[in-house]
Amino acid sequence: MTRRSRFQRLLLLATSTTVIVGGAVLPSSAMAATAAPHTAAVTTVASDHDAHRQDGSPASTKQWVETTDAASGIKFRLPGKPKVIQFTQAVDGMNGRLYEVRTDNGVIVFAVFDLPGAKGELDDALRGLVDGYNAGTRSPKHKLSSTGVHKITVHGQPGLDAHLSAPDGAAGSARLVAGDAHFIEIISLSPKGKEKPMSETHQQLLASVHDPDAGATRTG
Repeated sequence: MTRRSRFQRLLLLATSTTVIVGGAVLPSSAMAATAAPHTAAVTTVASDHDAHRQDGSPASTKQWVETTDAASGIKFRLPGKPKVIQFTQAVDGMNGRLYEVRTDNGVIVFAVFDLPGAKGELDDALRGLVDGYNAGTRSPKHKLSSTGVHKITVHGQPGLDAHLSAPDGAAGSARLVAGDAHFIEIISLSPKGKEKPMSETHQQLLASVHDPDAGATRTG
């Protein structure tokens, strides 16, 4: 098995644990049998301090929760306390943690994989993400596709942004960042009609990320 195929399998494993959006149900047992619950370090912060639109007005009444991924030291804020799935040597010894929050506007997933040297595999990772989601859909109208894909640099680290959409109106965003020691995957998905508030939440999440390996306070 090549290193690239191992990486794609890890992304498939991660996305198979994600959630119901627009009626698309992803299985959590068939591909994620090695996943186990894991407790994250979390601190609740006031929503009126952290959740805001560009004009400064509150974007949400939910409390935002600061989470630290202990293995990497990466910190980020989510609009609620996350459900956490830990992958322990899931594929050829590669570990990862997935943090998931469901809101009234959809679902957010923040995943960190202990995977160095993945800088040239962003496109494969995006394909693995989409394929993993679509493997669990029950109807073609729920299948995701990625558009508007463009490469970015996140404080010196190579990354990728993409828009996600499905024929049933579900939509969202994905950001992938390949650090020196860790690979970050950030996904937000919303049903039809909830795209704008979820986009605002996605941007707030991106602005909250602190990766100590990047030598900067934010990735957004």
